[in-house]
Amino acid sequence: MVTVEHESPIQIVRDHPEVLAQLLRTAFDIEVPDDLVVRTVSEDFTQITPAAYRADNVVEIRERGCSKPKISVVAETQRAVDRRKCRSWPVYLTALHARSGCPSYLLVFCPARRVADWAREPVVIGHPGFTLTPLVIGPGTGPLVTSTAQAAQMPELTIVASLTNVSPHTEESLEITHAALATIENTGHENATLYTDMVLGVLPQAARKVLEELVTTGTADYKFKSDFALRNQAIGKIEGKIEGKIEGKIEGEAEAVLTVLAGRGLSVSDEARRRILACEDQDVLTGWLLRVAVVEFAEELFDEVP
Repeated sequence: MVTVEHESPIQIVRDHPEVLAQLLRTAFDIEVPDDLVVRTVSEDFTQITPAAYRADNVVEIRERGCSKPKISVVAETQRAVDRRKCRSWPVYLTALHARSGCPSYLLVFCPARRVADWAREPVVIGHPGFTLTPLVIGPGTGPLVTSTAQAAQMPELTIVASLTNVSPHTEESLEITHAALATIENTGHENATLYTDMVLGVLPQAARKVLEELVTTGTADYKFKSDFALRNQAIGKIEGKIEGKIEGKIEGEAEAVLTVLAGRGLSVSDEARRRILACEDQDVLTGWLLRVAVVEFAEELFDEVP
């Protein structure tokens, strides 16, 4: 089942396919033309491959003024070891190469260290010299962005690096991620809030608190300018009140869920209100509290999270 965690890096690629060219250059020293026209061709690509062999995303990179692609890239997110990929990944590349007639690359996003190490293993087809070694973005790739200034110049690449755990989530790396998120948010990108929520959603609890504080207060050079930071600040105050309650007071979390829903202007039916207030499962309430800032309607809280 497709999850938010699976889709997050691919969402960045769909919105900004140029990030694949940046990744090829930065992470793997692959020469990519400077004057680029980059387009997603996933829909076209899937029409020439069986349903069982369909990649998450396919991008063509062309030099401006040229009708033929210079480079083609298959982008995949892999969250678990799956030996079947040793059969499907070669199919992706050979089918894409047959279609495009240009150098083709497989880029795999692996947020988990064990999965990243597995994905980097060569896929041996059997034919002499026919071995595929995927290009993996994840733990062990090495730092891709090392300063807030670089993050502001390549914000999408910085967010992908954060989503895939390329670097440990230290205070310095979180400041770099914050600079990228603030840059995108302040340019008015339609998915800016989504990107921030995606990053916050995959971070460990301690790192999430650090980034939430940065989103709320900003730094000397990078601040959120819209009401997103105000929303986050309000949620932070509510969470602070909850943390100050006596342990086991689960009704405080239920009330906080309703408070955030009301603060966001979302209507809450009587049935939904009763269900929230009647819940006595601490884990369920905590999950609702983490999701309440991003749902589009109150009932969405009750949907099963894959």
